[in-house]
Amino acid sequence: MKTGVYGFICSLAIGILFIDKTVTVPALNGSYTGYEKDLTEYVLEVLRFSIKITIVLTVLALLYKLYRKYKH
Repeated sequence: MKTGVYGFICSLAIGILFIDKTVTVPALNGSYTGYEKDLTEYVLEVLRFSIKITIVLTVLALLYKLYRKYKH
């Protein structure tokens, strides 16, 4: 349980730091155009990232716990 909570908080902080709020898209004439994501799109992307990382960390923690239990 502790791994899930700490994993979510840390991945939320990492997501806020590294997920970009601006998007660059190629236009039809070969140039690029950029736009800024609205707040709900950005928040949902950061939450989606955090939930994925939390699930992975929780599964890894459970596998490690099972490994240590059956190792001896």
